[in-house]
Amino acid sequence: MTQGLMKSAGKAAAWSAVGSWAGLAGSMVSLVILARLLDPTDFGIYGFVIVTLAIPEAIACHSLGDSLIQRKEMTPGHSNSVFALSLFFALVFYIAVVCGSPFLEAFFGQEDLAPYLWVMGLGLFLSSLVAVPAAHLQRRLAFKQIAWIDVIGTVTGAVVGIVMAILLQNAWALIIMELARRMVRMLAFCWFDRWLPSLKFSSQDIRDLAAYNLATLGIRITTVLEINIPRAVVGIFLGPAALGMFNLALRVQDQAGTALISPFGAIALPFASISQNNRELLHRMQRGAITVATFVAYPAFLGAIAIAPLMVPIVFGEKWIAATGAIQIALLIGVRSPTATFDAGVLKGVGRPDLVLKIALTCLLPMVLLPLAAQYGLEAVMWLVWGQKMLGWALGAIAVQTVVGFSIRQQVFAGSFAFLASILMATAVYFASIYLPATYSDIAKLLIAITLGMVTYPTVLLIISPRTTFKRIKALIYLASGKKDLAIRTVMNTQSSDSEYGGSTPGSAQPEGGV
Repeated sequence: MTQGLMKSAGKAAAWSAVGSWAGLAGSMVSLVILARLLDPTDFGIYGFVIVTLAIPEAIACHSLGDSLIQRKEMTPGHSNSVFALSLFFALVFYIAVVCGSPFLEAFFGQEDLAPYLWVMGLGLFLSSLVAVPAAHLQRRLAFKQIAWIDVIGTVTGAVVGIVMAILLQNAWALIIMELARRMVRMLAFCWFDRWLPSLKFSSQDIRDLAAYNLATLGIRITTVLEINIPRAVVGIFLGPAALGMFNLALRVQDQAGTALISPFGAIALPFASISQNNRELLHRMQRGAITVATFVAYPAFLGAIAIAPLMVPIVFGEKWIAATGAIQIALLIGVRSPTATFDAGVLKGVGRPDLVLKIALTCLLPMVLLPLAAQYGLEAVMWLVWGQKMLGWALGAIAVQTVVGFSIRQQVFAGSFAFLASILMATAVYFASIYLPATYSDIAKLLIAITLGMVTYPTVLLIISPRTTFKRIKALIYLASGKKDLAIRTVMNTQSSDSEYGGSTPGSAQPEGGV
């Protein structure tokens, strides 16, 4: 049974990775093109709209569907309850946004924001219609269909957004792009699920969902606040142009994390759920998965930081040069993503989502300093966000050590050689980009720097950690070819043969400071 479940989870995670990577490709292409067609102010106006609608969307569209996924036994009444409640909350929040738009304009200091809010608010209804079909497909582990839906939605939205940006050349292009994406996803989810709603549900059906939904709602709202409070502060204190740059920086970091971390992070929760009573097995999985993820993530994030001064004006255009520092700090935030992602997945998998919520709430506390940081500019805000993320990582590491006995030392040292090789590579790339002859074009300098990084990183790794390096490459090949079960086995067999785990012996299950 366990093997069958692992196989199903592996296939699901593999298709999830395919969807993430394909969607990322379309999203990155559209981001680059839109950044060249539109101004930072346009992205800032769109940012104000997203900040306003973030919590309504979390309540009306996302948290309710989670309660269906979690239930062991689901009745038609449960599905109908979620459908009715989602539409009800969407209507309530839309009316609130329309009536409160004058206040929101005054609060953000942005005239003519109301029309954008009225139109984008319609997206609440589109997203609410997705809640039940999306939950049904996830319960069935139908991630192949979900991957196709995400790709189709992203590509359609990108095409519409680019066409609108060419025609309108303002923030409306971003609004229309997002609505088009949601419309396509809604239609596709309904097509694949073939579920028809009705009004047949009872108060008991709602009560059955309430307890879990309240817990997940707390986590979602906390996450939304963590993301959007800095956006609101930047927009209010520094203006829409700065908000546009802030959003670009976070989007670059988020999309890089989606591509590099999410395929590996997909392993954490299902595997931790299955192996929570076998700590040795769980430790092997976590150690190996972090090692493989850092093998890819560290050079990508640190290398991108080194070449950002060359890359930003070439990729996004000269008008985004002022965002270079913010992008570099955002990429630095991404460096802690591998361990942070696995920590959260493991805690949820062993039945401690309460700790994830407590950590998230604690990480909201430093945000009281955001208005002060804003007085020193956009980069100061980004550094405060970085500090907040590091606090979350530290608390997550402590929680994992306490709950499952996987020590902080092993979490830090898993991937230490990849980190060292990435630092050396990034240093070489940085100085090469500075000292290349001035007669070279910026594009030539960028290509040379990237080539140097691609040669330097694997060379250093093969010198200092040859056996583990070959295992990492093998796991990545399996993952790319869709052989998720073989990738998991290889990940779990990526041991500390090259002394990469602070002196721990291969397969050691109980580090110091265990439970």
